[in-house]
Amino acid sequence: MKSSKHSEHLPWLIFIGIVALITIGGYFVVYPQTLYTPGEEMFDFGYNLGLAGGLMMAVLLLYPLRKRWKFLENFGFLPSWFKWHMVLGILGPLTIVFHSTYHVYIPYLHPTGSINAAVAMYCMLLVSGSGTFGRFFYTKIHHGLYGRQATVNELKGEMEQKGDVKSAFHFAPKIENALNEFHAKAEKYSKNTGLGLGNFIITSMRVWWLSFYLPWQLRRVMQAQAKEKHFSAAQMKSMKGMCQEYREKIVTYLQASRDASQFHTYERLFSLWHIFHIPLVYMMVFSAVYHVYAVHAY
Repeated sequence: MKSSKHSEHLPWLIFIGIVALITIGGYFVVYPQTLYTPGEEMFDFGYNLGLAGGLMMAVLLLYPLRKRWKFLENFGFLPSWFKWHMVLGILGPLTIVFHSTYHVYIPYLHPTGSINAAVAMYCMLLVSGSGTFGRFFYTKIHHGLYGRQATVNELKGEMEQKGDVKSAFHFAPKIENALNEFHAKAEKYSKNTGLGLGNFIITSMRVWWLSFYLPWQLRRVMQAQAKEKHFSAAQMKSMKGMCQEYREKIVTYLQASRDASQFHTYERLFSLWHIFHIPLVYMMVFSAVYHVYAVHAY
């Protein structure tokens, strides 16, 4: 379960990393404007870059329409729309940054260029940045609270029914007590009202600490048992494998309990993010339309 969670985010992190490298490297290539300029004439390379980036930004705005307009319900699965919404939300701004050749009006630092173009650029970058940040909140709540709680109950049932971890805890009751205590506190925190940022931080720090401390304690207990019972080399090797398996189960259980307890906080943060993100989208659209009009009108 833990590996699948990491594999879910790995492609996105790789994609963001590649885009970041291209953005940094592109500055040194296109900033001198020896290859092209932003261009105001159709069929210019720089002009077409801006056109392509603008079309990407326009297409990604179809995602909120897909969620609200019923006649679009049969046009693809919503998760696929969301994926392309996020991808275009990165590639669109990247293309427009290359269109601008990194020449954007910045007071005192780069006081040349169109203020309107600068406003459009800043709004676009804020929308793209907040969208990337909002994806983190989305991944924390899109399974729903009941899905999180079901995961915790499933893991707890595995530990009790299979007897794997319970047999280890038979001679390590402190670990079992620590897990039960953490789960009780996490459940209590999940029922609190308000934003709960204090408990949010404390719970995350407690998971971080217990993820190191409990496996260390378990390893000590198992090594003491092995020494007492004079384990053979084969038994020691088997014990190391069991220790790693128990460690993964402990960490997964801690993280699942944490996610379930923090669900409401993520939900509230996602709502606050929407309040910030949506006005920026309107500002971006308005300033971008005006920028296109200004380029062709003057």
